[in-house]
Amino acid sequence: MNIRRLVWLAIFLLLAVLPSVRVRLGTRSVVPVAAAAQELSTVYFAAGITQIRPRDKSVLDAHAVWQRDGRKRVLVIEGHTDGAGESEFSREIGEQRARSAKAYLVTKGVIADHIRTASRGGGRPACKDKTPACRALNRRATVSREAGS
Repeated sequence: MNIRRLVWLAIFLLLAVLPSVRVRLGTRSVVPVAAAAQELSTVYFAAGITQIRPRDKSVLDAHAVWQRDGRKRVLVIEGHTDGAGESEFSREIGEQRARSAKAYLVTKGVIADHIRTASRGGGRPACKDKTPACRALNRRATVSREAGS
């Protein structure tokens, strides 16, 4: 393969893997970190559980490294549930999941004031089917960075 093809291939892969995606959180614009590779910005939970699983700590570790470079950036962590319970309970579990992810990041050296948390309860499902596998995808905390951070 010649250099020109390699350059075009690299550009194509970057454009395909790292699209700029914006979502709204309250009145602030938020850009998901590695939006195309959602597994890099999502931590999953078992039903009714709010503790970070060991296999998901690497997701948060990557954000901690990015956050510790000395610049003031704001991370936004949104907690989600599968929507199986009462809406108030879902909001509380979502908030606890977001706080759990925040607490883990703080133990890794991220400044607590640079992390905002919010609960989405079951209101923003990643998957709308009623299967156990789909519900498991909805029990999550998503990590984004605030636009301009």
